[in-house]
Amino acid sequence: MKLSIAILSSILFACSVTVANPVLDSSTTNTATSTLSASPSATATSTSSASPSATATSGTSHSNSLSPYTIYMNNCYPISFDALKMIQLLASNSRKLERLSKDIDKKNAKVDEKKKMISELKNEIEYLKNNPSSNESEIAELESTFTSRNKTFKKLWKNLSILFRKHSQACQLNTELRRQLKDYFMEHHSTEETNTGGGPYLNRYPVFTSCFRSFYNGVFQRLPRSKNGVILRDSGAWK
Repeated sequence: MKLSIAILSSILFACSVTVANPVLDSSTTNTATSTLSASPSATATSTSSASPSATATSGTSHSNSLSPYTIYMNNCYPISFDALKMIQLLASNSRKLERLSKDIDKKNAKVDEKKKMISELKNEIEYLKNNPSSNESEIAELESTFTSRNKTFKKLWKNLSILFRKHSQACQLNTELRRQLKDYFMEHHSTEETNTGGGPYLNRYPVFTSCFRSFYNGVFQRLPRSKNGVILRDSGAWK
C-alpha cells in the first residue's frame, strides 16, 4: 500500500481515536521513556559531518550480506542512525495505530449490536413478568439467554477497553517520537526545511518524508531487526 501525502499528514497529526483517562501500564511507560531518552546528537553530528562520497562508498561496497543497507543511502541519507531508528519505529507504530483503529471500529460495532440485543431482551422479559398470563418457563429461558448474552457483552467490552489502552499507548509513543524527531531535524537539517503551507512540521523535510515512506511501505523489511522490530546496528555497515 503506497503512502500519499494526505495519509502521511494524517499519521503525523495527533491520533484520531480519543481515549478518556487512558490507563498506562508502568512497564510500558518506562520502556518507551528509556527507549526515547537517548539523545541522537552524538550520532547525528558524526553522521551529518561525514563526507557524502565517503559515506556512500562505505555503504555500498560491503558484501552481499550487507546489501540491504544500501537502501538507507537511497532514501534516508544523511539522517543519523539514531534518528533512522526513530523514524522506523514511528512508521511501524503508525501502521500499528491503523490496525488498532480498524479493530476498535469492528469491536465497537459488535458491542453496540450486543447492547441493542440485550436491551430488547430485557424489555421483553419485563413485559412478560408484568403479564399474568405469561409462561414462567419461557421467562426463565429468556433470563438464561439474557445472562449468557450479558457475559458475552462484558467480554467484548473488556476487549474493547484493552484496544483503547493499546491505542492510547501507541499515540503517546508517536507523540514523543515526533517531538524528538522535530528537535533533531531543527538542529541538524535546518537548511533543508521547505514550506509545505501548513501540516505536520516534519513534512517540511523532504528527506524525512522519503525515509518515512520507505519504512511505512516496507522497503526495509529485509534489514536485520531486534525482537521489538528495531533495526539492529551493524558497526561495519554504518562506518
